Amino acid sequence: MNYFVPLHIMKHILILISCLCPLLLCGQNLLSTLDDMYTVVKGETWESIAESHGVSVEELKAANPDVKKKKLKKGTLLIIPRKPEPAPVVEEQEKPAPLIRTSIPDMKVGVLLPFSDKKMVEFYRGFLMAADSMRHRGVNLDIHTWDCGTTTEQIEALLPNLNELDVVFGPASATQIPAVADACKERGIRLVLPFWSGVLLQDNPRAYNATAPASVLYDAAVKKMMSYYPDKNYVIVHSGSPDDKGKFFTDALTQALAQRTVVPRTLEIEGNDFAYESAFNQFRDNVVVLDDSSVRSLNILLSHLKDFRKKHPQYKLSLVGFTEWQDETQTLLEDFFTSDTYIITPYYYNVLDDKVKRFQHAYEKNFRTTIIQRNPRYAALGFDIGAFFLSGISNLGDTFEQMQIGIQQDPCQNWYRFSPVGDHPSMVNTFVQFLHFTPESKIEIIR
Repeated sequence: MNYFVPLHIMKHILILISCLCPLLLCGQNLLSTLDDMYTVVKGETWESIAESHGVSVEELKAANPDVKKKKLKKGTLLIIPRKPEPAPVVEEQEKPAPLIRTSIPDMKVGVLLPFSDKKMVEFYRGFLMAADSMRHRGVNLDIHTWDCGTTTEQIEALLPNLNELDVVFGPASATQIPAVADACKERGIRLVLPFWSGVLLQDNPRAYNATAPASVLYDAAVKKMMSYYPDKNYVIVHSGSPDDKGKFFTDALTQALAQRTVVPRTLEIEGNDFAYESAFNQFRDNVVVLDDSSVRSLNILLSHLKDFRKKHPQYKLSLVGFTEWQDETQTLLEDFFTSDTYIITPYYYNVLDDKVKRFQHAYEKNFRTTIIQRNPRYAALGFDIGAFFLSGISNLGDTFEQMQIGIQQDPCQNWYRFSPVGDHPSMVNTFVQFLHFTPESKIEIIR
C-alpha cells in the first residue's frame, strides 16, 4: 500500500529534522566527553567522589555546574567527566646525521683583534694578503672583522655576531679568550688563537693554540734532540736566576735523559776553569744547556766558553738555547757561529729567502709601509696562519681535524703541526725546529 505525504507536511518534517540534527550532534559530542552518571550516597563529598574516579575536584564541579551546593545530598546525580584519551605516542624519528663536508668553497670567517695595537694591524694586513691569495685560487671568503678591544665587556657585546661562522681568528687578550672559546664551542665554530701561549683550552677539540706554551715547545725540542743527538754529553749550566722557559727546558731534558738512565752533568755559570773542564768530556761532543733564557746570562756564558776554548781547543762544544736568542743575531752572530749554536724556535724569518723578499715587496706595495723589524714578524705570522687555515679548511672541510697533518706548507716564517697534548682534546702547535749556526759561518735549519 502506497502512502502519499502532502508537500506541506514534508516541508514541516524537513524543518524538524534540520532543527534536531545539531542537538543530536551536540548530544553525541557530550557523550564522547562524559563517562557516566553517578548517584551520591550518604557521607560522600566532592573530594571523595573526585578521588575515587580519578579526577580533580575542579574537573568534577565544572562538569556539574547546576549543582551549586558545597555539601552534596544523598541521591544527587553527578556527571563524572571522562579522562581524555592519551595522545598516541609518536616515536621520534632519528635525525639524519649531519652532512660531512669534504670541502668548503664558500667560507665565513671572523676576525677579532684590538686594532689600537700596531702589531695587530700588521698581523691583519698579512692575513688579508693570505685571504687574497685564496680568492685567486677560487675560494670565496666572507670575512667579518671587529675591533674587539681588550676588555670582557667589549668582547661580550660582539659574541652574537659569531653565529654561522666556519672559523674565528683571535682575540689576543687573555681576559677575552674564555668567553669567545665558550661561544665557539657551543656553536661548533673552529677557534684559532694566533698569539695565546698560556693555559690550553682543554675541553674544546676545535680550538687551536697556534703559539705553544713554553712547556710544550721545549718538551718537543727535547724529544727532537734525543732523536737526533742521543749520545752527547749534556751539561746543564745553572745561571743562579733561572726563568720558567729555562726550567721547562732543563727539566724536560733531565727527565728524557733519566729514561736512558743518564744523568746530565751540571755547572755553575761563574765556575772557574777547573769546574768547566770537569763538566765537559774530552772524548765526546758536549751540549751546553743554560737554565735561563735572558740575554744577560747568555753573554756571561759566551764569555766563559770563549775563554775555555782558547785554553782547551781539543774539547768539542755546542750551545743550545732559546727562541728569544734570535733577537741577538745582529750583535752576537759571530759568537753563535763560534759556539756551534742551536736555537730552538717554532719560526724563522730569513730575509735572504726569495719567498720572503717577494712577500715583503708585496706588503710594502699594498700598504705603503715597511714591516716592523721584530721577531716574529707579525705580518708574516698573519700571512702564514691565514694560508694554513683558510686553505686547509676550504680544501678539507669537516675532515680538517683528521687530515691537517698532510697540509703542504710553504710559509714565510711560521710552520704548524697541531696535535692534542696529553689527555686534552684542544690542538696545540707542536712544531719546533733548530737554527744551527755552524762553525763554518752558515745557518742550517733542522726540522
